[in-house]
Amino acid sequence: MTHTVHDEQTSPFAPARPDTEEESTVHEAIFRSASVDAPTLVQPTPELSAEERKLAAERAARREAREAALAAPDVRPAPAPEPIVITRRTTDRFLGGFALFVLRLVVAAIMAVRGLAIVTDPAAATAQFATTIIPEPAIMAMVTGVAALAIAVALVFGLLTRLAGLGVTLITGGALAFVMWGNWSPFVAGRPGFLGELELLLAAVGLVLLCVGGGGFSLDRSFRKSRERERVSEID
Repeated sequence: MTHTVHDEQTSPFAPARPDTEEESTVHEAIFRSASVDAPTLVQPTPELSAEERKLAAERAARREAREAALAAPDVRPAPAPEPIVITRRTTDRFLGGFALFVLRLVVAAIMAVRGLAIVTDPAAATAQFATTIIPEPAIMAMVTGVAALAIAVALVFGLLTRLAGLGVTLITGGALAFVMWGNWSPFVAGRPGFLGELELLLAAVGLVLLCVGGGGFSLDRSFRKSRERERVSEID
């Protein structure tokens, strides 16, 4: 079946066509205004529950607090450095320092006399060392004599006092262990006391010097004060 233009014009379902250009313009304006004036459909906003409103308010409060904390300047005071307190030792004071100075002089005199005896008479010292289990008695006797003289000088000036005290303890302790108490009996029949009383006392004094140092009247204290002043100046 053939469809013609006449059929479209005569069909009852065909839209009316304007006859003139003016009518066509009026027809388009009517349809355009109708399409513009047509109300738009707005989607209804769903109603929030009380729990959702509470969560939204909490998030907003946290966001505002975070923004306020980031915007606020840091006004916390900087921690002040702890002050360095230099305490004066008891042995650095006059009485303690003087007592240690006298003790150092006494021990230095004893060690100097013994060291000179070994150095000036090495044969006798070697013979005495040969009676013990100490190897190389001649060399060890000379080493002991020179060490005793060096310890005496260090004690007089208070230089490396702790090391000197350790040396006194080792020399006198070795004399007790290898020479005087070698037969496992320090007591002698018919003789009061026991062998090595002086050596035992010197070993104890050497231990004291090792623990407390030379005291106020010593070069060690001068060096220590110099290091403390340098440390304070570096911090300042």
